[in-house]
Amino acid sequence: MRRLFALLGASLLVLVFSTGTAAAHAKLDSMTPADGSTQAAPPTQVVLTFNEPVGSTGAEVQVTSPKGTNVSTGEIKVIDNTVTQPVDGLVDIGEYTVVARIVSADGHPITVGGSFKITHAGHPAVPVAATPPTSESSSNVVVIVAMGLVMLVVVALAIVIVRRRPAPQ
Repeated sequence: MRRLFALLGASLLVLVFSTGTAAAHAKLDSMTPADGSTQAAPPTQVVLTFNEPVGSTGAEVQVTSPKGTNVSTGEIKVIDNTVTQPVDGLVDIGEYTVVARIVSADGHPITVGGSFKITHAGHPAVPVAATPPTSESSSNVVVIVAMGLVMLVVVALAIVIVRRRPAPQ
């Protein structure tokens, strides 16, 4: 019985320590236009890229003009770890503020923010190129699922071994 508990304990430790940052909340990797940047022409969208996939349920991005007007328009698009919010009406020169509330893959809501400046409002909008999602963004989920399955197999084997042993007499 001691061996069984030792095996289960070791398996649990391996599972806990191998997940590393995969169990952490999503973090903002980058924002386009970049946080603190200065743009000559207004962008047509704001793109937020996270270090892991995020959920689309409850996602909200608000882009506010220097005068306090919400310039976010249209539907938010969430694809893997990238959140795209279309914007329109960036006619004021000055600093625009971005505030986003996103649900992390682990179910926890997170709030991120940033800002960018427009120096020449009224110019034709220039599309902002979003970075395509990488396959690396979903690798954390695969590792967690694989480790869970390994843990289930170890527990099942331990149960079978304990039940097959003849009771001590």
